[in-house]
Amino acid sequence: MMDCRRPPIETPLLAAFFCIAAWLGGCGSAEPLPLLPQADCAGAVTPVAAIQGEALRSPMEGERVSVRSVVTLVLPGRGLFLEDLPPDGLVSTSDGLYVDDGELAATVNPGDRIVVAGEVAELGTDDGSLTALTDLRGYRRCEQGIPPPISDARLPMDRPAREALEGMHLMLQQPLSVTDVYPLAQGRLGISQNEFLPAPTEVARPGAEAREQRRANRDRLLYVELGPYEPGPVAVGTSVLAAQGVLGEDRKGHVLHLSAALPAVPMPIYRVPPPGEDEVRVLGLNLLNYFNGDGQGGGFPGARGARSAEAFADQRERLAGLFRHVQPQLLAVSELENDGFGPGSAILDLRADLAGPEGTPWAVIDPHGGAPIGNAIITVGLLYRSDLLEPEGPPQVLPGGVFNRRSRQPLAQSFRHRASGLAFLVVANHFKSKGGCPADGPDADKRDGQGCWNATRVDSARRLSAWVHELAGRLSDGRALILGDLNAYRLEDPIQAIIEAGFKDLTASGGFRPEYSYVYGGEAGTLDYAFASEALRPHVRMARILNINAGYPPGAELEPFWLGASDHDPVLVDLRLRQAATLD
Repeated sequence: MMDCRRPPIETPLLAAFFCIAAWLGGCGSAEPLPLLPQADCAGAVTPVAAIQGEALRSPMEGERVSVRSVVTLVLPGRGLFLEDLPPDGLVSTSDGLYVDDGELAATVNPGDRIVVAGEVAELGTDDGSLTALTDLRGYRRCEQGIPPPISDARLPMDRPAREALEGMHLMLQQPLSVTDVYPLAQGRLGISQNEFLPAPTEVARPGAEAREQRRANRDRLLYVELGPYEPGPVAVGTSVLAAQGVLGEDRKGHVLHLSAALPAVPMPIYRVPPPGEDEVRVLGLNLLNYFNGDGQGGGFPGARGARSAEAFADQRERLAGLFRHVQPQLLAVSELENDGFGPGSAILDLRADLAGPEGTPWAVIDPHGGAPIGNAIITVGLLYRSDLLEPEGPPQVLPGGVFNRRSRQPLAQSFRHRASGLAFLVVANHFKSKGGCPADGPDADKRDGQGCWNATRVDSARRLSAWVHELAGRLSDGRALILGDLNAYRLEDPIQAIIEAGFKDLTASGGFRPEYSYVYGGEAGTLDYAFASEALRPHVRMARILNINAGYPPGAELEPFWLGASDHDPVLVDLRLRQAATLD
């Protein structure tokens, strides 16, 4: 007969699907779980530690056993966790066990001591299985009101240490930080020991050092399933004072099912001061696929970007709010729809976002008389305040080689500051990403932490550096600013190639807390840069990455509303062009 009582642990949605499918299959209402004899509350049972064993899988898999343990956590509609009290005292084996039965989960409460009989099973695969009791024969509540056992634990924890705590009720009483908010919509968060986790090649050289950093990151990262405990506003870097819950495991790895709310300290938002009267504020930003449909309110979904007119309106509103907050005067963008410069084009829509209802005078750099830049589906762009800056000479584009096939063609323009008369060159860039890897050849993933297409990005960096030096020497007395999403972390070869060519990484941190502009898989690093030539450095008053996008949950309703306008953080550079300045 079909068992309607056992939804799997994976998600509440799957649990609901299981029961609906079972009902449609004709099993009707679930049979009640039989009560075991009262005598079983004092009878012989198998210690949970013996069921768990010291290996990744139970040594008793497939055997029928009875356990008598205290309920520590109930997952409604899914199952519950039990823990032996008193424990066996061995640190190499867990005293906790999952019981995969939704009906029993609706019957018992934390603090109940119950005896339950069933079959030992491993839920999941070898890479992520949870030892559990399934196919229950019966249960009996023996006692109530027992304080659930709880054990101290600390990050970092390697996999053997986590296996030895699987199914146990834990308290992590240590400084923690939110490091991954991407799965928040699925009811999960990533937390880590101390600060957020750096992308390996952000802080370690490619190769053995980067591999060791990734291993350390894995040990410091733990995902929590929130359950009924809403975390409130959180972002990457939010401080968490402690975490309490039961350690489970699924196909994604170990996860802490919370038994209490996370005590989180809200993170303040950096308030950007307005630019000074004698300064030019330059902003570099990846727009997260700014595609405006047909330019008339329709044409969605397009090849990329917003899937509907409503989604595009939300994207525009957030970006416009970001621009009002940051107050750029020159903007270098990437991931802009490459549909030219005519009426209805994406770049003219973006210009309208910048102009706002006040009609602030913004203009665009059009290098090809209205035609697209290159043949890629996305492009870079330059927009500027025409009342403060004027282009000097024609725009420049670097075509050919890697810029025809993979990296987007760089766009350069020399501007003259109307107030001071000083000229400087700005270059917008977007190097080839790490996706769509070839199986072999120079661009294959070398497993050194730099991903695939590294050779293409190195070639892009070297060609770009030589080109910018030549342009700046000819057009702006050597003053040049390189901006863009270079798809490489700080210690990777492409970034080092630009530095070796004589450009300064303006946002490189010399402090304890590294900078970041992008978060992936709970690891934060810099993909978005500002590089200054030697002649421009004395004019750089401030340069920083504004952490107002990448660390926030995608699509969430946030306050202020414009947070999370892209998946990349913007890079801000204030240039003082009346006199030399000291970088602060």
